[in-house]
Amino acid sequence: MIDIADFQQRMVEARAYTQALFAAVEPEDFCRQAHAEFSPVGWHLGHIGVTEGFWILQQCQHAVSLSPEYEVVFSPLENPKENRVNLPAASEVFAYLDEVRVRVFAFLERDDWPDSHPLLGEGRLLNMLLQHEEQHTETILLILNLLAARRFDAGEEGLFSSPAAPRRGAPPQTTRTTMVRIPAGAYRMGSDDSAHTLDNERPAQQVWLEEFWIDPTPVTNADFLEFMEAGGYQNPAWWSQPGWCWREEQHISHPLYWRPGRTQGHWLEIDPFGVAPLDPAQPVRGVSWYEAEAYAGCVGKRLPTEAEWEKAAWWEAEQHTAAAQSAPPESGLGLLGGVWEWTHTWFHPYPGFQAFPYDGYSVPYFDQHHRVLRGGSWATRRHVLRATFRNWYYPGMRAVFAGFRCAKDAAS
Repeated sequence: MIDIADFQQRMVEARAYTQALFAAVEPEDFCRQAHAEFSPVGWHLGHIGVTEGFWILQQCQHAVSLSPEYEVVFSPLENPKENRVNLPAASEVFAYLDEVRVRVFAFLERDDWPDSHPLLGEGRLLNMLLQHEEQHTETILLILNLLAARRFDAGEEGLFSSPAAPRRGAPPQTTRTTMVRIPAGAYRMGSDDSAHTLDNERPAQQVWLEEFWIDPTPVTNADFLEFMEAGGYQNPAWWSQPGWCWREEQHISHPLYWRPGRTQGHWLEIDPFGVAPLDPAQPVRGVSWYEAEAYAGCVGKRLPTEAEWEKAAWWEAEQHTAAAQSAPPESGLGLLGGVWEWTHTWFHPYPGFQAFPYDGYSVPYFDQHHRVLRGGSWATRRHVLRATFRNWYYPGMRAVFAGFRCAKDAAS
């Protein structure tokens, strides 16, 4: 029997964080589209409520919709992105979320649904909805970052502020200056934990990998600046043909959130809530897969596959477990929570994949057009932060809080 009170508390905490992000969002920014690939922050807010109401109240309780109109406005399928600037007022959307939540909690407090329920059993649907909200709060933060960059470029004063929003933490620390060797062998990739993972992480599979090397930390701003100063954006030798065509078409010459400082060679970086001198020790972020691939080629390395990335994460965990009984761990692999990390792998289903709770979450993206990212960023909430979680974006996407680390074959 799942602990409903525990779920309710976690849902309350997630919602409080979501609401706090909107504390300083101006009415015009609530419905402003900052990027063609991302809906306004207000749309994401309403979508959180509509999704919760649909799955709990309509699919589990078999109740009628609280607002058929909202189900269209906040639908990713029925409302085109360019039309999502037409939204109800923020106060109305928040009131809708409150009403959905009251009814959801009233339903969950009943004790007449069985553990074998196809959606609620093991807490599968509740965990999915909790993670769904947390994924959208990270998306809200990256949209605020895009809006902050737009304001900076327009010379506007005043950026956003929020007491709930995390700022980028201390840079990863490591005493290792060389790459870490990951030995050859089989390991268990993915998960069979149907209660807490999402469908594309399942089922677990045995994977054999040859020995490889991987960077102990993500590529830093200082590292990437060296690439830029060495002509990395001007030399097609480091780029794949699709990557170079993308760079030329988009006129890309630096990471998305970087801006030149007043002194030559100095850079500023914009985050969702301000602008500051570029911190050389922080992981580079706001770079595409193409840029990551070019950097790796420039330094004689490559991007890790997602299987290599996940094995390195489990290897690190094993090292930490052993270290607790002996000496401090040697790996120093900061694999979770700094920046999302691009991998070489196209997003694909694992053998034996089964969609849950519907095809639309993962299946449309198994199209050989989306690269896998791993690890989570400083803005990723705790229920999403795990070694098996798979994120995915087009290789030309730069808006997400994404960086990378490099790998290489043991024989190279």
